[in-house]
Amino acid sequence: MTDGPFRITTAQAKVGYVVAASVIGILLTLLLFAFGLPDVVVPLVAAIGFVLMVGIGVRVFRGDDEPVAPPRAWWRMTARPFAGFLLAAYFVADGLLARPSVSSGFDVAGTVVMLLVAAAYAGSSVTLLVLRAQGRAPAGAFAAGGTPSRG
Repeated sequence: MTDGPFRITTAQAKVGYVVAASVIGILLTLLLFAFGLPDVVVPLVAAIGFVLMVGIGVRVFRGDDEPVAPPRAWWRMTARPFAGFLLAAYFVADGLLARPSVSSGFDVAGTVVMLLVAAAYAGSSVTLLVLRAQGRAPAGAFAAGGTPSRG
Protein backbone atom coordinates (compact mmCIF):
# COMPACT_ATOMS: atom_id res chain seq x y z
CA MET A 1 0.00 0.00 0.00
CA THR A 2 1.08 3.55 -0.58
CA ASP A 3 0.75 6.46 1.79
CA GLY A 4 -0.38 9.03 -0.76
CA PRO A 5 -3.24 9.31 -3.21
CA PHE A 6 -3.35 7.24 -6.39
CA ARG A 7 -1.43 8.96 -9.21
CA ILE A 8 -0.45 7.91 -12.72
CA THR A 9 2.99 9.28 -13.50
CA THR A 10 4.50 7.24 -16.34
CA ALA A 11 3.69 7.48 -20.03
CA GLN A 12 3.07 3.74 -20.22
CA ALA A 13 0.56 3.83 -17.38
CA LYS A 14 -1.21 6.83 -18.95
CA VAL A 15 -1.53 5.01 -22.28
CA GLY A 16 -2.74 1.93 -20.41
CA TYR A 17 -5.40 4.00 -18.63
CA VAL A 18 -6.66 5.55 -21.87
CA VAL A 19 -6.75 2.20 -23.69
CA ALA A 20 -8.45 0.40 -20.80
CA ALA A 21 -11.00 3.18 -20.26
CA SER A 22 -11.76 3.29 -24.00
CA VAL A 23 -12.24 -0.47 -24.20
CA ILE A 24 -14.47 -0.43 -21.12
CA GLY A 25 -16.48 2.45 -22.63
CA ILE A 26 -16.98 0.57 -25.90
CA LEU A 27 -17.96 -2.64 -24.10
CA LEU A 28 -20.43 -0.80 -21.87
CA THR A 29 -21.94 0.92 -24.90
CA LEU A 30 -22.39 -2.45 -26.64
CA LEU A 31 -23.87 -3.85 -23.44
CA LEU A 32 -26.40 -1.00 -23.28
CA PHE A 33 -27.43 -1.72 -26.86
CA ALA A 34 -27.69 -5.45 -26.01
CA PHE A 35 -29.97 -4.68 -23.06
CA GLY A 36 -32.28 -2.91 -25.48
CA LEU A 37 -31.77 0.66 -24.35
CA PRO A 38 -33.24 2.99 -26.97
CA ASP A 39 -30.71 3.90 -29.66
CA VAL A 40 -31.10 7.60 -28.93
CA VAL A 41 -30.17 7.21 -25.24
CA VAL A 42 -26.94 5.22 -25.64
CA PRO A 43 -24.85 8.14 -27.05
CA LEU A 44 -25.84 10.28 -24.06
CA VAL A 45 -24.86 7.57 -21.59
CA ALA A 46 -21.60 7.06 -23.51
CA ALA A 47 -20.89 10.81 -23.33
CA ILE A 48 -21.40 10.75 -19.56
CA GLY A 49 -18.97 7.82 -19.31
CA PHE A 50 -16.49 9.69 -21.47
CA VAL A 51 -16.65 12.76 -19.22
CA LEU A 52 -16.02 10.53 -16.20
CA MET A 53 -13.03 8.92 -17.95
CA VAL A 54 -11.51 12.31 -18.80
CA GLY A 55 -12.30 13.74 -15.37
CA ILE A 56 -10.65 10.88 -13.51
CA GLY A 57 -7.63 10.96 -15.84
CA VAL A 58 -7.16 14.69 -15.38
CA ARG A 59 -7.21 14.33 -11.61
CA VAL A 60 -4.79 11.37 -11.34
CA PHE A 61 -2.28 12.01 -14.17
CA ARG A 62 0.87 13.89 -13.18
CA GLY A 63 3.63 15.44 -15.25
CA ASP A 64 7.36 15.16 -14.53
CA ASP A 65 7.50 18.48 -12.68
CA GLU A 66 4.22 18.18 -10.78
CA PRO A 67 3.96 17.15 -7.14
CA VAL A 68 2.32 13.78 -6.60
CA ALA A 69 0.42 14.27 -3.35
CA PRO A 70 -1.60 17.49 -3.60
CA PRO A 71 -4.58 17.70 -5.94
CA ARG A 72 -4.28 19.72 -9.13
CA ALA A 73 -5.91 23.10 -9.34
CA TRP A 74 -9.55 22.69 -10.46
CA TRP A 75 -8.87 24.31 -13.85
CA ARG A 76 -5.67 22.40 -14.65
CA MET A 77 -6.08 19.61 -17.21
CA THR A 78 -2.45 18.85 -18.22
CA ALA A 79 1.07 19.32 -16.96
CA ARG A 80 2.13 21.41 -19.97
CA PRO A 81 0.31 23.77 -22.34
CA PHE A 82 1.28 21.93 -25.54
CA ALA A 83 -0.40 18.71 -24.37
CA GLY A 84 -3.60 20.60 -23.62
CA PHE A 85 -3.65 22.30 -27.02
CA LEU A 86 -2.99 18.96 -28.72
CA LEU A 87 -5.83 17.27 -26.84
CA ALA A 88 -8.13 20.24 -27.52
CA ALA A 89 -7.44 19.90 -31.25
CA TYR A 90 -8.16 16.17 -31.08
CA PHE A 91 -11.50 16.69 -29.31
CA VAL A 92 -12.53 19.46 -31.72
CA ALA A 93 -11.75 17.14 -34.62
CA ASP A 94 -13.69 14.34 -32.95
CA GLY A 95 -16.64 16.59 -32.21
CA LEU A 96 -16.86 18.22 -35.63
CA LEU A 97 -15.27 15.85 -38.13
CA ALA A 98 -15.90 12.40 -36.73
CA ARG A 99 -19.59 13.14 -36.17
CA PRO A 100 -20.68 14.83 -39.41
CA SER A 101 -24.21 13.44 -39.44
CA VAL A 102 -25.98 14.12 -36.20
CA SER A 103 -29.40 12.52 -36.23
CA SER A 104 -30.84 13.27 -32.83
CA GLY A 105 -30.58 15.56 -29.87
CA PHE A 106 -28.47 12.95 -28.09
CA ASP A 107 -25.97 12.90 -30.96
CA VAL A 108 -25.80 16.68 -30.76
CA ALA A 109 -25.23 16.37 -27.02
CA GLY A 110 -22.26 14.06 -27.69
CA THR A 111 -20.78 16.62 -30.07
CA VAL A 112 -21.31 19.40 -27.54
CA VAL A 113 -19.62 17.31 -24.84
CA MET A 114 -16.55 16.83 -27.07
CA LEU A 115 -16.38 20.57 -27.77
CA LEU A 116 -16.73 21.42 -24.07
CA VAL A 117 -13.90 19.02 -23.19
CA ALA A 118 -11.81 20.65 -25.92
CA ALA A 119 -12.58 24.08 -24.48
CA ALA A 120 -11.53 22.92 -21.01
CA TYR A 121 -8.18 21.67 -22.33
CA ALA A 122 -7.58 24.86 -24.33
CA GLY A 123 -8.54 27.05 -21.36
CA SER A 124 -6.18 25.15 -19.08
CA SER A 125 -3.32 25.57 -21.54
CA VAL A 126 -3.97 29.28 -21.97
CA THR A 127 -3.96 29.72 -18.19
CA LEU A 128 -0.67 27.81 -17.91
CA LEU A 129 0.86 30.06 -20.60
CA VAL A 130 -0.39 33.23 -18.91
CA LEU A 131 1.00 32.13 -15.55
CA ARG A 132 4.33 31.24 -17.18
CA ALA A 133 4.47 34.66 -18.89
CA GLN A 134 3.81 36.34 -15.54
CA GLY A 135 6.56 34.27 -13.92
CA ARG A 136 4.14 32.60 -11.52
CA ALA A 137 3.93 28.88 -10.84
CA PRO A 138 0.48 27.35 -11.36
CA ALA A 139 -1.38 26.19 -8.28
CA GLY A 140 -0.14 22.75 -7.34
CA ALA A 141 3.16 23.28 -9.13
CA PHE A 142 6.39 21.99 -7.67
CA ALA A 143 7.31 25.50 -6.52
CA ALA A 144 4.38 25.31 -4.10
CA GLY A 145 5.82 22.25 -2.38
CA GLY A 146 5.56 18.51 -2.67
CA THR A 147 7.68 15.97 -4.46
CA PRO A 148 7.88 15.78 -8.23
CA SER A 149 6.48 12.64 -9.81
CA ARG A 150 9.90 11.82 -11.29
CA GLY A 151 13.22 13.39 -10.79
